Amino acid sequence: MKRICLMPIHKWMHRNARELELARWKYLFEDGDKMEVVNALMYYQNPDGGFGNAVDPDNWNQNSVPYGTYFVLEILKEINFFDLNHPIYIGIKKYLDCTSNFLEGWVFTLPSNQEFPHAAYYNYDVEYNKLESKGIIISFCSFILEYYPQSAIYDEVIKIVDTMIREMYAENQGDMGASGYVTLFLAMKKANLPNYNYSKIEQRLKELVNCSIQREPEQWLSYGYRPSAYINSKDSMFYVGNEEIIEKELDFLVDTLPQNDVWPISWSWFENNVTYPKESSISENWSKAYKTIEKVIFLRNFGRINEV
Repeated sequence: MKRICLMPIHKWMHRNARELELARWKYLFEDGDKMEVVNALMYYQNPDGGFGNAVDPDNWNQNSVPYGTYFVLEILKEINFFDLNHPIYIGIKKYLDCTSNFLEGWVFTLPSNQEFPHAAYYNYDVEYNKLESKGIIISFCSFILEYYPQSAIYDEVIKIVDTMIREMYAENQGDMGASGYVTLFLAMKKANLPNYNYSKIEQRLKELVNCSIQREPEQWLSYGYRPSAYINSKDSMFYVGNEEIIEKELDFLVDTLPQNDVWPISWSWFENNVTYPKESSISENWSKAYKTIEKVIFLRNFGRINEV
């Protein structure tokens, strides 16, 4: 069985990662303290409780952007930090409750992105938002269902969830739709929402995920969804039936790890590379660090790591 050696990646992370990704790395792989991750995240939090300031390396908007808050919620989930009375969560709850016209506010791109360096896919676009905001809306609804039932907008969220479940059968779910529905499904079950056929929803989820997964290794060099985007361990509801493609991706990661470096990212700022050449290069290195964490977790969960 092919494996990677972790020590060169340890060295690269300590030499290249920013404070946030290094704190995550230390917690996940060096017995570090999860509070270092929380403290690092709080530097990106704004007075309104939301997150911006390049917490997502591809958007340097200093204002709170919905995807920034989604990005942070995913990290807090990764480190199993769920102290809802901690200031970071108090701020997040404030942000979700106070976003004016929250459905119109929970969008993927904002007009203010244009004032700061950002990847091309963050260019403000009303039509683009109609599809790509679905994942953010679903993710925020999932958080409120699972962790914040006291929210002032809880009743509205229940209505949105019902609408979103009915829309599961649409052909185009947007870039984040399938992964968002996975989170929503789990939150709905935990909240024990009545009157839903969970077996039917799970079956549809499997269809969405299996259609979303790119199955040819040649595709994995460009942006898209590899199996690991949905299947992080053998406990995943999507693992059965995808065992072979998972092993193929694991081998692919071992084979493509550069010497004295980490894996390159699979996307670009595209035309904005020309507009923001310095910032896009910095972002690339930051992004390499956070994607490396995802890849090493995946490899570790399937026994593909040598510590030395």
